[in-house]
Amino acid sequence: MQSTLGQVQERTPVRRGTEMIAPVAAAPTVKEIPYDYVARFILRGNAPNKRVQEVINISTDGAFVAVAIGYSFIATPIPPISVPGTNIPPNLIQLLAERLFVRLCGIDFKYSIIDSSTGRELQNLAIHNIAGLGEANGNRPFRPMAKPMLFQPRSTIRIEIEEISVGPQYENAELYMVLHGYKMLGYGIG
Repeated sequence: MQSTLGQVQERTPVRRGTEMIAPVAAAPTVKEIPYDYVARFILRGNAPNKRVQEVINISTDGAFVAVAIGYSFIATPIPPISVPGTNIPPNLIQLLAERLFVRLCGIDFKYSIIDSSTGRELQNLAIHNIAGLGEANGNRPFRPMAKPMLFQPRSTIRIEIEEISVGPQYENAELYMVLHGYKMLGYGIG
């Protein structure tokens, strides 16, 4: 059953057949709510092949089903730039320079995802971000999973990033990886 944005849907197991004579207690229901888990990485930007990792802990209130994955990148701010002999405000030049940088350069990294609680790796090698997710400028920003992935309550997801891009604009830059999906409240907790 798919959830509609902003609405909670309920699932109730259905019993088939006419052999039911005595009344049966109400079956437990599972509510699905839209939910995203986010991993935040602070990049070094000065060491290619440097690996950073983050762990996402699935809460205890229900299972999580990931249906898509995406990422975003926030570059390190460029120092104010001024152009001698013009009236253009430095903050406008800086704003344009930052947007141009992100549009032209973007970011290169490899990533791997592991369900730490089961030891299940989701790929055999680290994947380049453009091959697996698309570009940060919006070309294919969210990739649907080939098959929705169920993560049980109290499980952990470890995401490892291997930096490729280097330079001052990547030092202390922020990279966010997002698992889009929904929680199934009450599922798998007892």
